[in-house]
Amino acid sequence: MKVSNQTTQILMAIIAIILVLAALKATQPISMPLAFAFFIVVLVYPLQNKLEQKLPRWLSLIIVLLVLGGVVALAQGALSLSAEIIEPKIPKYLDRLEEMWETVQDWANNYGLPVPQFNSQINNTPIQLTQQAITGFQTLVSTVSLLILTISLLILLLLEVSQYKRKVQQAFSSRMSQHIINAVGNTSEKLRRYLTVMTFTCILTGILTGIWCLIIGVDLALVWGLIAFILNYVPTLGSIIAVIPPTLIAILFNGIPRGIATVIGLGIIQVIMGNFVDPRIQGKTLQLSPFIALFSIVFWGWIWGIPGAILGIPMTISIILFCEEFETTRGVAIMLGEVE
Repeated sequence: MKVSNQTTQILMAIIAIILVLAALKATQPISMPLAFAFFIVVLVYPLQNKLEQKLPRWLSLIIVLLVLGGVVALAQGALSLSAEIIEPKIPKYLDRLEEMWETVQDWANNYGLPVPQFNSQINNTPIQLTQQAITGFQTLVSTVSLLILTISLLILLLLEVSQYKRKVQQAFSSRMSQHIINAVGNTSEKLRRYLTVMTFTCILTGILTGIWCLIIGVDLALVWGLIAFILNYVPTLGSIIAVIPPTLIAILFNGIPRGIATVIGLGIIQVIMGNFVDPRIQGKTLQLSPFIALFSIVFWGWIWGIPGAILGIPMTISIILFCEEFETTRGVAIMLGEVE
């Protein structure tokens, strides 16, 4: 029985994909920081390129790194502020949950249904505290190591990104090298536009969410705005999840009518941003289905853990955009996402 060339190529492609994914999972300590550094380079390269036209490369690199540091510091400040707002309110939330749980327990006991006891007190033995301290220290060391490696790779990529065209031209034939350069350039430009517009719409959604929660009187309005900003980077699913916490808090502390008003208002914000504002700003863009978005998060989370889940959507978008640039892989782009 003879196997056609097309079947052989498909089987070889499947084997190659499996080997690449296995290699990415096995080399997580290196490949994952490299992916983070790559996406950062894609976003900041236009700024670096403009700076290098007027300033020395080393000075341009320092300015770019300072800008990135400022963005990270701003994000850290927002998270710290949110933590400071939430921390003093935790006892009140636990007391309210305990009251509601006792109500549910009484109802369940009337019908003979078993319900576990709610315990809001946290009792830690010295052994448990020691284990938690060791785990926290290991997590801190791992995070610092990851950050140092990512920054190192980022600096090296920024220093060499302007030379990649010449290297590709030397490594491949004229036709192939031009095709690769165009594919990388178009993919980077589309990805950069996608992430930029996504960031703008996420910021606007977060602001509107916080304002609406403030108008309704929902507690922790600033926190819900920040959560909406972060979760809206995940298409469709993030928008749905971002509505749930403030709605629950509104029902718990403000009553059902305000809870209904909260979910309706936040739902309208998400619908307007997702179906009118974002498409109008973005124009022709890539749309991920909810299934592909969730699969991307779960799959890349399996490959690289929590950082992989964060990179899941950008990684999938990059693959789709790159596949669209080649005739032989355009079918993959159509299957994974709808490119208009």
